[in-house]
Amino acid sequence: MELLKRWWIVSRRRWLVLAVCLVVALVGVSAYNVTVHTQYTASTQLFLRAPDVKTSAGAYQGDLFSRQRVQTYSKMFQSDDLAQRVIDRLGLKLTPQQLVSQVSASTVKDTVLMVVSVTDPSRERAANIANAYGDVLDSYVAKIEYIDNNPDIPPLVQVVTRANPATAVPTGYPLWLISAAALVGALVVALALIWLLERFDTKVRSRRAVEAITGSTVIGQFARNKVLSRNADVDAVFDADENFRQAALRLSINVDSILHRLPDLSKPPVLAVVAPRHGDGATMVSRTLGRAFAERGRSVVEMQFGSESELSEPQHAHAGSITITTVGLTPLLTAKAFDYRLDAAKEGADIVILDSPAFTESVEAQVLVGAADVVVQVVDADASTHSLTEIADGTRVIGTPVLGVVVNFARHSTTVDGRYL
Repeated sequence: MELLKRWWIVSRRRWLVLAVCLVVALVGVSAYNVTVHTQYTASTQLFLRAPDVKTSAGAYQGDLFSRQRVQTYSKMFQSDDLAQRVIDRLGLKLTPQQLVSQVSASTVKDTVLMVVSVTDPSRERAANIANAYGDVLDSYVAKIEYIDNNPDIPPLVQVVTRANPATAVPTGYPLWLISAAALVGALVVALALIWLLERFDTKVRSRRAVEAITGSTVIGQFARNKVLSRNADVDAVFDADENFRQAALRLSINVDSILHRLPDLSKPPVLAVVAPRHGDGATMVSRTLGRAFAERGRSVVEMQFGSESELSEPQHAHAGSITITTVGLTPLLTAKAFDYRLDAAKEGADIVILDSPAFTESVEAQVLVGAADVVVQVVDADASTHSLTEIADGTRVIGTPVLGVVVNFARHSTTVDGRYL
C-alpha cells in the first residue's frame, strides 16, 4: 500500500511525462493505421496423388513415397515458370519474382494435402491467384513427370477447397493488438522516465528528507494559500482561515515548548526567522508567528530589515501587542549600532522576532543569525537540496541553535516519510 501511495504521488507530480508518452503512442498507432496497407491472405487446399510408377521400389510405392512427393511439389511454388503460367492465365502486371514473393505452400502433417496461400492487398486478387495456382499446378506437374500426354493417368493434383474472397484473412497484427502494445510500451517508457527524474531530482520531496538534510525537526507547516499569495495580508488570512490559524498557533506552541527547554536564553529570547532564498516565505512565517504569539497574550516585537530608515509603528493586536520595526541593512554590519537597536526592541517584549533577509542572498542574514538566541529555518516544500544544505551548513558554522524547520507551501501525504503532494 505504501508503494502504491508513493507511485500515485509521483505520477500526479509527473503527469506531463505520462501524458506525453501516451500521446506519442496514440500518434504512432494512428500513423501506423494510416500508412500501413492491409494485406489479405487467401488459401486453396490441394490433394496430390503420386503417379503409378511401376519401376519404383516397393518401399516408395506406399504412403511414405506420397508424402515425400508432396514435400517436393511444395518447393515448386518458388518456380518462375509456374508463376509465369499464373500471370498469363490472369493477365497480371507482375513479374514472376514479384508473384513468387506473395506465394507460399505448406503441407498438412501426415497427409498428402497441400495448402497454397497468397498474400495481396486485394481480397479478390489473392483468392484468384490462389485458385489459379491450383488450376495450373496439375498441368505443370504432369509436364515435369512426363505424363502430360497420357490420357490413362488421372490428374495428379485435385483442388479440395477453392479460395474464397470472403474468407481471406488480414495478415499482420490486428489494430487492437498494436494499440495494446503501444499503450504498454508508453507506460513502460513513462515509468522509466519518471524513475530517472525522481532518481536525479534535486528538490526536497518529503518531510523526512527535510529533517535529514537540516538535522532539525519540522516544527510547523503551512499549506499554499491563494488569498495570502494575492494580498500578503497575514492578519486577514489569520482571521478568515481557521486551518491557517490553527497551523500558526500550533507553531507558536512548538516554539514555546522548545524555548522553555533551552538553557541560557536572554530575556526576552531573540528568534531569527531565516530562509535560503527570497520568496521562500520567511516574512510570512515571522508575521504569522508574531500574530500567533499575540493571540496567546504575548507582547511581540518584530524587526524587519530593508532599505528604509528605521521606524517604529504600533500595530493592532489580539490579546497582546505587536510592534514592527523596520531597520536599514547598513547598521547590521556595525555590531554596536545593531546591539543598541536590539536592546531597545527588547524593552517590554516577551519575544523578539527577527525577519531575516534571504540567507544565501545577503551577508547581513549571517549577522542576524549570529545575534539571535535561536533560529527557525523556513524552507519551501519545492526547495532544492543545494539551498537547503547551504543554509543548514551556514547556521551550523555560526553556531546559533536551530529551533526547528518550518515547511512552507506544503501539502503532505499520508506516506510514512511524509511526502509532499
